[in-house]
Amino acid sequence: MKQIIDFLPVVAFFGVWLATGRDIYYATAALMGAAVIQLAVFKLKAWPIPGRVWFVFWAAMIFGTMTLVFRNPLFIQWRPTVVNWILALVIIGSRFVGRGNYVQRALGKVMVLPDRAWRALTYGWAGVFALSGTINIWVAYTFSEDTWVYYKFVSGFVVSFLLVGGSFIYLAATGQLPSLPAKGDLEAPQSQQRDGTPSRDGNP
Repeated sequence: MKQIIDFLPVVAFFGVWLATGRDIYYATAALMGAAVIQLAVFKLKAWPIPGRVWFVFWAAMIFGTMTLVFRNPLFIQWRPTVVNWILALVIIGSRFVGRGNYVQRALGKVMVLPDRAWRALTYGWAGVFALSGTINIWVAYTFSEDTWVYYKFVSGFVVSFLLVGGSFIYLAATGQLPSLPAKGDLEAPQSQQRDGTPSRDGNP
């Protein structure tokens, strides 16, 4: 559910852009509205709101407002670049200051890795965000507005794939991919419970 909500602003932007005959100002307003809805969903579901969500929300509000007030699409085109570059700096900086490694906080609940792996993933994630921001503004200044909108829509999914897929490939290639519990380990407690014998934790 949260993963779907993450893509709501970019999907709203692209959908309204197509529906209004490629009007980037209506699309920008839709992006801002979707960012508000995204935040409201977190509030209604009583989910903890990560700093990243707040950051993306305020970036949408600030750059979106400047786009609509000054009627200049360059503001909204710069938004993904600024967001990605700042995220790259935050990820790198989290290794040295703050509450600890950003990537480890994001993935540490589902896997345990040595410090060298977290360090490599940190630099890898930061590199992906930095490169994405650079390509975004290059596309904005080099190609047409339509091309940039298509790129913006696709790039969000590509970046997510690179982060997840790249992390998996790196961990698998270096032999650091956490192993899943063996099938027998998962079935043993269930079979014991069906037989009426206590499970491993002592519960019937």
